[in-house]
Amino acid sequence: MADERDHILILAGLGALALAIVPPAKADETDHTQVSAIVIDQTQVGTVWSEMELDVLDGAPEVVSTSTAVGNAAAGALKSGDLDLDVEQELLGAVGAENTVTGGMAGNTVVTTTAYGNSSTGGTWNGNNSYRADQDAYGDVSADTVIDMTGSGHIASATTAMANVSVPEDEFGKNGAFQIQNSNGSVRAETDADLCCNGHSATYVTTAGGNAVSSVGWSSANLNGAVQTTAAGETISGSTDVYQTYGTHVQAATSTFGNSATVHNEWGYATLGREGSELYQENNSSIDGQTYVTLDNWYGSASSTAYGVGNSALISNVGSDTGLNAIQNNFGDVYTSASFAGGTSDGGHAIVNATSIGNAATATLCNYCGDASLQGSTIQRNDASITARGTVTQGSNGSVYGSATAVGNSATYQSTGH
Repeated sequence: MADERDHILILAGLGALALAIVPPAKADETDHTQVSAIVIDQTQVGTVWSEMELDVLDGAPEVVSTSTAVGNAAAGALKSGDLDLDVEQELLGAVGAENTVTGGMAGNTVVTTTAYGNSSTGGTWNGNNSYRADQDAYGDVSADTVIDMTGSGHIASATTAMANVSVPEDEFGKNGAFQIQNSNGSVRAETDADLCCNGHSATYVTTAGGNAVSSVGWSSANLNGAVQTTAAGETISGSTDVYQTYGTHVQAATSTFGNSATVHNEWGYATLGREGSELYQENNSSIDGQTYVTLDNWYGSASSTAYGVGNSALISNVGSDTGLNAIQNNFGDVYTSASFAGGTSDGGHAIVNATSIGNAATATLCNYCGDASLQGSTIQRNDASITARGTVTQGSNGSVYGSATAVGNSATYQSTGH
């Protein structure tokens, strides 16, 4: 956590954002440790909607367009000391964000569209973080980006829609976090870009997910657990559709998932799930990710990638003992499609990749000293169809590399040296 961060708690719910200063820490009489105890309970009933429309005049040097919609948002952040944070969130209404950029030629263009049903984060620096989040999302969540311009020198677009997001973190202490996340609606993220050209680079990233946990720690113990479920009969979908008459270094990527739990730690014991209290993930929703890239003329590199997974568990650590204990059940079909249609090229290369996985679990330890251990267990079951498709239509002069990969269950534990 940054040194300059004050003892601030951010609360957002029912369409309003309130800022409250954390009260003075309470002294524990037994060990005289300062502890800030915070409880947040939020319910969002109505629709939450954001819409941004921006028309670009020719010659604009910088274009930045942002649209953000969040049903419930809670955060607890301490500059130092122990934090005890308990968050409960319920989303009943729909959440949507739209972002439309039209017009002429610009220098640099940045477009960001974000829609979260429930969002919670908490952490401290030089202290212990005791964190719990209970999140239920019943309403649909959507994010839509439209770019219809003459062109731009550099283009960076990010479109994200997620039902539940939880982010615990800690530095120089101990992080103990547990999350319960239920995604009961549909989630959709779409990017549609139509341009004459870009001068230097263009990157389009689209992400749609049901439940996401992400924890980061440094020089601290990082212990994480979660129960994540998505509902049957719902769809989690993402699509990226790019057309340019002239494209230079164009990258387009779509990522979709039902449940995702990720821990990145350095120099401290870290675990995602523990024996007898495993990370539990159950995906019942259909997962659909598609990417389409069409470039009449293209220069340098180009890529079209689509990634979809029912359940994903990932932990990485540096220099200390690491554990991954997970139970993953996937009952939702996973489908990805990536396509590239290229005309005349200057001799550059294009990459097309479609990857679909039912359950994925990965534990990685970078073992600098050679005495840290890697342990754990993973139980996986996939009852659904897993499909990956790649399509390439190639013009002249360029090289294209394509791959399509479909995997029911994947589990990897690896330790690497330095």
